[in-house]
Amino acid sequence: MSNSWRLDDGHQTLVLAATVDLLPQIIYWGEALPASEDCAHLAAAHQQDFTGGMLDDNPDLSLCPEASQSFPGQPGLRCRDAQGAVLHPSFRFVSAEEGAQTLALTYSDPELGLTYQAHFVLTPDTGLISTWATVTATDPIHLQWLAAPVFPAPHHSAEMLSLSGSWIGEFQVNSVPWTAGMHLRESRTGRSGHEHFPGLIIPELGTSNTAGKAYGFHYGWSGGHRMIAEELPDGRRQVQFGNATDSELTAGLHFETAKLYAVFSNHGLNGCAIAFQRHLRDHIVIFPQAAQPRPVHYNCWEAIYFDHDISILQDIASRAKALGAERFVLDDGWFGQRDDDTSSLGDWQIDPRKYPDGLGAHWLIIFSLLV
Repeated sequence: MSNSWRLDDGHQTLVLAATVDLLPQIIYWGEALPASEDCAHLAAAHQQDFTGGMLDDNPDLSLCPEASQSFPGQPGLRCRDAQGAVLHPSFRFVSAEEGAQTLALTYSDPELGLTYQAHFVLTPDTGLISTWATVTATDPIHLQWLAAPVFPAPHHSAEMLSLSGSWIGEFQVNSVPWTAGMHLRESRTGRSGHEHFPGLIIPELGTSNTAGKAYGFHYGWSGGHRMIAEELPDGRRQVQFGNATDSELTAGLHFETAKLYAVFSNHGLNGCAIAFQRHLRDHIVIFPQAAQPRPVHYNCWEAIYFDHDISILQDIASRAKALGAERFVLDDGWFGQRDDDTSSLGDWQIDPRKYPDGLGAHWLIIFSLLV
């Protein structure tokens, strides 16, 4: 190994190392290491042994595994040139920009005119690692697949936990055993949904809700996405997340994944949940006055369903205020021809039959009841 980088927050350490000028791989991610830890020794210990029937060299499970290196699993990038010819880049080191808890690595293939960048941001107060990848080209290319920077999965794990579900059956936990080959989940609906939640948790053996090691991933993208969890023939495991394959319909010069949020927990599954929740609350959905309690609100759905009558709604608002409500939520049934759940979903035009004068005048009255 000739290059290595590490990110620390006192709780965890992430170490990347590269062979000569090739793309780096994550060689360690877990409990905080001493500042004196020799990354070269870590890299040497990370090397795979050889046995019969193998290649003469073990291609690295890099941040973007390359077909050009004879990588035996799913590559991190698949693209074609403007004429449709498959491109197999061989990226080489260009530069590294290091901050206190940030890292940006740039690699290029001058012959193909492609540049790959991997970005890492470690947020110490939540313990989350935010990472994303970009590919730029000197000439237009067709992108089929680009993974966010690829993480290895631990060997001391027998299962992976993902989430699925549907309406009134949301967030069903699925336990999938690790086996040789690829576990693939892909959402091609073009939107987020319960069917294919863009997340994955990998607990180590013996991990419970409150104890043990777990590794959590969430792909921060509301469109179609793809997740690959693969065990290679040599036993190594990789996790890839990115936008759905072939979702880029035209050739382009610049492509970027969404952010992949990754967390290491030494306190079981709950540790992952706490880190994700705190990061969302403190760094993504930021309230103007975070310390101010959220208003108590009343939702009228179960009281009226699709039967809207302003006099009844005003009476409900008065009763809700008496109970301490500070916000009145008008739920379903005010738009389109929404008299049942078989029509009009997505038609956000006010129903003139129910509100001939629009919502404004009526809701001023209801609003006055709550202030």
